[in-house]
Order: sequence, then structure tokens, then C-alpha cells
Amino acid sequence: MTWQDKIEKITSKTVPLYAMIVLLVIFANPSVASCLVGFMFVLAGEALRVWATGHLRKNEELTTSGPYAHLQSPLYLGSFIIGTGMCIMARNPVIWVLMSIIFFTSYIPRKQEREWGRLEKMFGEEFLKYKKAVRYFMPTMEPYPEGAKHLWSFAMIIENTEHQTAAAVLFIGFLIVIRLF
Repeated sequence: MTWQDKIEKITSKTVPLYAMIVLLVIFANPSVASCLVGFMFVLAGEALRVWATGHLRKNEELTTSGPYAHLQSPLYLGSFIIGTGMCIMARNPVIWVLMSIIFFTSYIPRKQEREWGRLEKMFGEEFLKYKKAVRYFMPTMEPYPEGAKHLWSFAMIIENTEHQTAAAVLFIGFLIVIRLF
């Protein structure tokens, strides 16, 4: 993804998310304990995202292996867990509430609508069957019975640019931690 592609992704719908990140860092009031507890959430969320991107084969096939066998949107759940961890680190419940409202009332519905339409167009009945069987945001214990059996791939993480997301997450976490001093 080029810088121009990244800049084009900044829209009136993504600006509130970026604004929440800036406000989170500015108004962070971390403690050692909040940083430790919050960082555990951040690690868990990023681990879920790494697991998911290691299985994700965008526009090639309907991804139903790994965490996608248990929920349709592991990347979004991972992002929400990361955001929760950052708010715990910063000891800022107000930003967490605002982030949650924006995430669940604007970001998720918009993404869901756009992705469902695209996936239905690309994969037709295969996607409709998956969509009916697998929850969108809350994982199930039983995997999708017709899920693919792809192995996790580090190369897919790089192809899906998760290493860049992880670097940004660590940088934001660092900005919160330095507020300790």
C-alpha cells in the first residue's frame, strides 16, 4: 500500500478514530499498574490480529480458517481489544466510552455493510452460508464446519501489512508509557 493509498483512507469517517487516539495520548494519566494491565489487552488484541492476518487471503477466497472459523471479524475484535487496552493504559474511561460509541455505531456498521456486499458479490452462496453460520463479532466455540484448513502463514501477515499496524500500536503504547515520566 502506497502513501497515497493510505492518505485516501483518511476520510470524514476515519478522522474521529484518529482524533480519539490523539486525545487518548494527550489526556493519558497512566500508572505502572494501568500500563501493565492495559498492555496485556493490547498484546491479546494484536495476537488475534496476527492470527487473523496469517490466514487472510484477501480477494482470493472466502477466508474461513483460523479465527475466521469462529467469527467473521477477528480483525475488528482485535482492534477493539487493542483500543480497550490503550484506554486502560491511559486510565481514560471517557475516551473508551467515546471510542466504543464511534466504533459500534459508525465504524462497524459501515465496514459490515461494505464488506458483506463485496463478499456476497465475490463469493455468492458460499458467503451467505458462512454469514448465516458464523457470528460477526462474538466468537463461537464450535468452528465453522465447512471452514478451510489453511495453515497460518507469516508471509500473509506481511502481505496484509499487519507488521505496520503492530508498529503503530507499539508507537501509540510508547507515547502513553512515556507519560509516566
